[in-house]
Amino acid sequence: MGLPSLFKIPSHKVFDFKTRYYDAVKEEFEQRIERAKRDAGAGNVVNEKGEYIPAVKGQMRRYISHTYATKQRNSSSYRVLIIAVILSVIAYYIFYA
Repeated sequence: MGLPSLFKIPSHKVFDFKTRYYDAVKEEFEQRIERAKRDAGAGNVVNEKGEYIPAVKGQMRRYISHTYATKQRNSSSYRVLIIAVILSVIAYYIFYA
């Protein structure tokens, strides 16, 4: 039995990797296809499981939030303008009337 130590000594780690069949030509071909689709603007993609992923996902939400934010920004600008005009009129009557 050894003495207890304050420091842990690293142990030998074993690398056990089971190799699989790898076709470099096929993978390079698929990457070229994906790159061509991306460059062409066809964002519809099929993932590893073969499921279809449409490019429209989330676009309606983005459109609605963008229009809502624009509408809010415009109404906020008008509100600030109206308040500034009202305060200017009040200040004019206080100082010059």
